[in-house]
Amino acid sequence: MANQLLENAIVITGAGRRIGHHIALRLHQDGYEVIAHYRTLTPEIQALAKLGIRTLQADLSNSKQILAFVAALKVCCKQFRGIIHNASSFESTSQDIEIAVEQYKQFFNIHMMAPFLINQSLQSMLIGEEGCPADIIHITDINVENPTPDFDIYGSTKAGLHNMTLALAKKFGPEIKVNAVAPGPVLFTKAHSDEVRRQILAETLLGKEGGPEPVYLAVKSLLMNPFITGASIPVDGGRRLSKR
Repeated sequence: MANQLLENAIVITGAGRRIGHHIALRLHQDGYEVIAHYRTLTPEIQALAKLGIRTLQADLSNSKQILAFVAALKVCCKQFRGIIHNASSFESTSQDIEIAVEQYKQFFNIHMMAPFLINQSLQSMLIGEEGCPADIIHITDINVENPTPDFDIYGSTKAGLHNMTLALAKKFGPEIKVNAVAPGPVLFTKAHSDEVRRQILAETLLGKEGGPEPVYLAVKSLLMNPFITGASIPVDGGRRLSKR
Protein backbone atom coordinates (compact mmCIF):
# COMPACT_ATOMS: atom_id res chain seq x y z
CA MET A 1 0.00 0.00 0.00
CA ALA A 2 2.82 2.41 0.88
CA ASN A 3 4.27 2.28 -2.64
CA GLN A 4 0.98 2.08 -4.53
CA LEU A 5 0.13 5.09 -6.70
CA LEU A 6 -3.32 6.19 -5.63
CA GLU A 7 -6.02 7.57 -7.91
CA ASN A 8 -9.16 9.65 -7.25
CA ALA A 9 -8.22 10.14 -3.62
CA ILE A 10 -9.73 12.65 -1.23
CA VAL A 11 -7.17 14.51 0.86
CA ILE A 12 -8.22 15.59 4.34
CA THR A 13 -5.98 17.78 6.47
CA GLY A 14 -6.00 17.68 10.25
CA ALA A 15 -7.12 14.04 10.40
CA GLY A 16 -5.17 13.23 13.54
CA ARG A 17 -8.04 13.77 15.97
CA ARG A 18 -11.63 14.81 16.56
CA ILE A 19 -13.67 15.92 13.53
CA GLY A 20 -10.91 15.37 10.97
CA HIS A 21 -10.34 11.81 12.13
CA HIS A 22 -14.06 11.10 12.01
CA ILE A 23 -14.39 12.47 8.47
CA ALA A 24 -11.41 10.44 7.25
CA LEU A 25 -12.80 7.26 8.82
CA ARG A 26 -16.30 7.79 7.43
CA LEU A 27 -15.01 8.57 3.94
CA HIS A 28 -13.07 5.30 4.04
CA GLN A 29 -16.14 3.42 5.27
CA ASP A 30 -18.17 4.90 2.40
CA GLY A 31 -15.70 3.62 -0.17
CA TYR A 32 -13.58 6.69 -0.92
CA GLU A 33 -9.82 6.50 -1.31
CA VAL A 34 -8.43 8.71 1.47
CA ILE A 35 -5.16 10.47 2.18
CA ALA A 36 -5.08 11.60 5.80
CA HIS A 37 -2.81 14.47 6.82
CA TYR A 38 -1.62 14.96 10.37
CA ARG A 39 0.80 17.21 12.24
CA THR A 40 1.45 15.00 15.29
CA LEU A 41 1.27 11.23 15.29
CA THR A 42 -1.75 10.14 17.32
CA PRO A 43 -3.45 6.83 18.09
CA GLU A 44 -6.22 7.94 15.74
CA ILE A 45 -3.77 8.32 12.84
CA GLN A 46 -2.26 4.94 13.66
CA ALA A 47 -5.76 3.44 13.56
CA LEU A 48 -6.38 4.98 10.13
CA ALA A 49 -3.08 3.61 8.85
CA LYS A 50 -4.01 0.11 10.06
CA LEU A 51 -7.11 0.36 7.87
CA GLY A 52 -4.89 0.92 4.85
CA ILE A 53 -5.42 4.68 4.66
CA ARG A 54 -2.39 6.59 3.36
CA THR A 55 -1.14 9.08 5.97
CA LEU A 56 1.19 12.06 5.45
CA GLN A 57 2.78 14.30 8.07
CA ALA A 58 3.31 18.06 7.78
CA ASP A 59 3.26 21.13 9.99
CA LEU A 60 0.97 23.45 8.04
CA SER A 61 2.04 26.45 10.09
CA ASN A 62 5.35 26.27 8.19
CA SER A 63 5.28 27.40 4.56
CA LYS A 64 8.21 25.15 3.56
CA GLN A 65 6.43 22.13 5.02
CA ILE A 66 3.24 23.09 3.17
CA LEU A 67 5.12 22.97 -0.14
CA ALA A 68 6.82 19.71 0.86
CA PHE A 69 3.40 18.27 1.66
CA VAL A 70 2.13 19.27 -1.78
CA ALA A 71 5.15 17.58 -3.38
CA ALA A 72 4.47 14.41 -1.38
CA LEU A 73 0.85 14.40 -2.48
CA LYS A 74 1.84 14.64 -6.13
CA VAL A 75 4.17 11.67 -5.72
CA CYS A 76 1.64 9.36 -4.06
CA CYS A 77 -1.49 10.14 -6.11
CA LYS A 78 -2.12 10.36 -9.84
CA GLN A 79 -5.24 12.53 -9.56
CA PHE A 80 -7.55 13.71 -6.81
CA ARG A 81 -11.30 13.51 -6.31
CA GLY A 82 -11.31 16.25 -3.70
CA ILE A 83 -9.61 18.15 -0.88
CA ILE A 84 -11.09 18.79 2.56
CA HIS A 85 -9.29 21.48 4.55
CA ASN A 86 -9.99 20.66 8.18
CA ALA A 87 -6.63 21.47 9.83
CA SER A 88 -7.12 24.21 12.39
CA SER A 89 -5.57 26.02 15.33
CA PHE A 90 -7.87 27.33 18.05
CA GLU A 91 -7.20 29.50 21.06
CA SER A 92 -8.19 32.92 22.35
CA THR A 93 -6.13 35.95 21.37
CA SER A 94 -3.31 36.70 23.78
CA GLN A 95 -3.23 40.05 25.55
CA ASP A 96 0.53 40.05 24.99
CA ILE A 97 0.97 41.72 21.61
CA GLU A 98 4.19 39.82 20.81
CA ILE A 99 2.47 36.51 21.44
CA ALA A 100 -0.52 37.71 19.38
CA VAL A 101 1.82 38.36 16.45
CA GLU A 102 2.96 34.74 16.53
CA GLN A 103 -0.64 33.56 16.85
CA TYR A 104 -1.60 35.53 13.76
CA LYS A 105 1.24 33.99 11.75
CA GLN A 106 0.27 30.49 12.85
CA PHE A 107 -3.48 30.92 12.26
CA PHE A 108 -2.93 32.63 8.90
CA ASN A 109 -0.65 29.86 7.66
CA ILE A 110 -2.92 27.02 8.77
CA HIS A 111 -6.31 28.54 7.93
CA MET A 112 -5.43 30.49 4.78
CA MET A 113 -1.97 29.99 3.30
CA ALA A 114 -2.01 26.18 3.44
CA PRO A 115 -5.44 25.84 1.79
CA PHE A 116 -4.50 28.38 -0.89
CA LEU A 117 -1.16 26.76 -1.75
CA ILE A 118 -2.58 23.23 -1.73
CA ASN A 119 -5.63 24.19 -3.81
CA GLN A 120 -3.57 26.16 -6.31
CA SER A 121 -0.93 23.45 -6.63
CA LEU A 122 -3.38 20.57 -7.11
CA GLN A 123 -5.95 22.39 -9.25
CA SER A 124 -4.95 20.63 -12.47
CA MET A 125 -4.98 17.23 -10.72
CA LEU A 126 -8.51 17.55 -9.33
CA ILE A 127 -10.84 15.45 -11.48
CA GLY A 128 -14.51 14.71 -10.77
CA GLU A 129 -16.35 11.48 -11.36
CA GLU A 130 -18.57 10.69 -14.37
CA GLY A 131 -18.55 14.23 -15.72
CA CYS A 132 -19.24 15.85 -12.32
CA PRO A 133 -16.93 18.51 -10.90
CA ALA A 134 -14.25 17.70 -8.34
CA ASP A 135 -14.55 19.17 -4.84
CA ILE A 136 -12.73 21.47 -2.49
CA ILE A 137 -14.37 21.83 0.94
CA HIS A 138 -13.17 24.29 3.57
CA ILE A 139 -14.11 23.61 7.20
CA THR A 140 -14.66 27.11 8.59
CA ASP A 141 -16.64 28.17 11.68
CA ILE A 142 -19.83 30.00 12.62
CA ASN A 143 -17.52 32.74 13.96
CA VAL A 144 -17.32 33.79 10.30
CA GLU A 145 -20.86 35.19 10.63
CA ASN A 146 -20.90 36.18 14.29
CA PRO A 147 -17.37 36.66 15.66
CA THR A 148 -16.41 36.23 19.29
CA PRO A 149 -14.16 39.15 20.36
CA ASP A 150 -11.86 37.02 22.53
CA PHE A 151 -11.13 34.84 19.48
CA ASP A 152 -10.72 37.63 16.94
CA ILE A 153 -7.52 36.31 15.35
CA TYR A 154 -8.96 32.83 15.02
CA GLY A 155 -12.25 34.18 13.66
CA SER A 156 -10.70 36.61 11.20
CA THR A 157 -8.49 33.95 9.62
CA LYS A 158 -11.43 31.56 9.37
CA ALA A 159 -13.35 34.43 7.74
CA GLY A 160 -10.48 34.70 5.27
CA LEU A 161 -10.93 31.02 4.48
CA HIS A 162 -14.63 31.65 3.90
CA ASN A 163 -13.77 34.46 1.47
CA MET A 164 -11.34 32.12 -0.28
CA THR A 165 -14.25 29.70 -0.74
CA LEU A 166 -16.14 32.34 -2.71
CA ALA A 167 -13.12 33.50 -4.70
CA LEU A 168 -12.02 30.00 -5.71
CA ALA A 169 -15.58 28.96 -6.59
CA LYS A 170 -15.41 31.68 -9.24
CA LYS A 171 -11.83 30.90 -10.21
CA PHE A 172 -12.01 27.09 -10.44
CA GLY A 173 -15.45 26.55 -11.91
CA PRO A 174 -16.82 24.69 -13.78
CA GLU A 175 -14.29 21.89 -13.28
CA ILE A 176 -14.13 22.19 -9.47
CA LYS A 177 -16.80 23.01 -6.89
CA VAL A 178 -15.58 24.97 -3.88
CA ASN A 179 -17.75 25.04 -0.74
CA ALA A 180 -17.51 25.41 3.02
CA VAL A 181 -18.92 23.68 6.08
CA ALA A 182 -19.20 25.89 9.18
CA PRO A 183 -19.45 23.90 12.42
CA GLY A 184 -20.75 25.23 15.71
CA PRO A 185 -20.90 23.30 19.00
CA VAL A 186 -20.34 19.82 17.62
CA LEU A 187 -17.61 18.52 19.91
CA PHE A 188 -16.66 20.04 23.25
CA THR A 189 -13.08 19.83 24.55
CA LYS A 190 -11.75 19.20 28.05
CA ALA A 191 -11.11 22.95 28.27
CA HIS A 192 -14.86 23.65 28.25
CA SER A 193 -16.10 23.91 31.83
CA ASP A 194 -19.57 22.71 32.76
CA GLU A 195 -20.66 26.35 33.00
CA VAL A 196 -19.36 27.18 29.54
CA ARG A 197 -21.03 24.08 28.10
CA ARG A 198 -24.36 25.07 29.64
CA GLN A 199 -24.05 28.60 28.22
CA ILE A 200 -23.21 27.33 24.73
CA LEU A 201 -26.08 24.84 24.71
CA ALA A 202 -28.45 27.55 25.99
CA GLU A 203 -27.51 29.54 22.87
CA THR A 204 -28.03 26.52 20.61
CA LEU A 205 -31.56 26.28 19.24
CA LEU A 206 -31.50 22.49 19.09
CA GLY A 207 -30.14 22.37 22.63
CA LYS A 208 -27.47 19.69 22.31
CA GLU A 209 -23.91 18.94 21.29
CA GLY A 210 -24.03 17.83 17.67
CA GLY A 211 -21.12 15.38 17.47
CA PRO A 212 -18.86 14.93 14.42
CA GLU A 213 -21.26 12.88 12.29
CA PRO A 214 -23.43 15.87 11.22
CA VAL A 215 -20.26 17.55 9.94
CA TYR A 216 -19.45 14.47 7.88
CA LEU A 217 -23.00 14.35 6.53
CA ALA A 218 -22.65 17.97 5.35
CA VAL A 219 -19.34 17.13 3.69
CA LYS A 220 -20.81 14.07 2.00
CA SER A 221 -23.83 16.04 0.77
CA LEU A 222 -21.47 18.47 -0.98
CA LEU A 223 -19.45 15.64 -2.51
CA MET A 224 -22.62 14.05 -3.87
CA ASN A 225 -24.34 17.18 -5.18
CA PRO A 226 -23.02 18.27 -8.60
CA PHE A 227 -24.75 21.67 -8.60
CA ILE A 228 -23.60 23.49 -5.46
CA THR A 229 -20.59 25.80 -5.39
CA GLY A 230 -19.67 28.92 -3.44
CA ALA A 231 -21.94 27.85 -0.57
CA SER A 232 -21.42 27.49 3.17
CA ILE A 233 -23.40 24.95 5.18
CA PRO A 234 -23.74 25.76 8.90
CA VAL A 235 -23.68 22.71 11.16
CA ASP A 236 -24.37 24.40 14.47
CA GLY A 237 -27.82 23.44 15.75
CA GLY A 238 -28.90 27.02 15.06
CA ARG A 239 -26.41 28.65 17.43
CA ARG A 240 -25.30 31.25 14.88
CA LEU A 241 -28.77 32.81 15.18
CA SER A 242 -28.59 33.40 18.90
CA LYS A 243 -24.97 33.30 20.10
CA ARG A 244 -23.83 36.41 21.89
